[in-house]
Amino acid sequence: MESIFGVLFVLIGIWQFFISIKYLNVLKTVGNKTTSGFTPLAIYFSLFIGVAFLIIGISAVFHLI
Repeated sequence: MESIFGVLFVLIGIWQFFISIKYLNVLKTVGNKTTSGFTPLAIYFSLFIGVAFLIIGISAVFHLI
């Protein structure tokens, strides 16, 4: 059961990481003066969450938790 949750966390982490990168690329092309100043913080936090999910998922798959 732990391995199933681990794989699920890894998949969510990978998805979160790619969505963050995709949003960063969109922001580079479409962003202007009206873009919120908190947008970079949201991107960094999203990347952090993706990496955290990857670490938790890999730890669960190898029964390190």
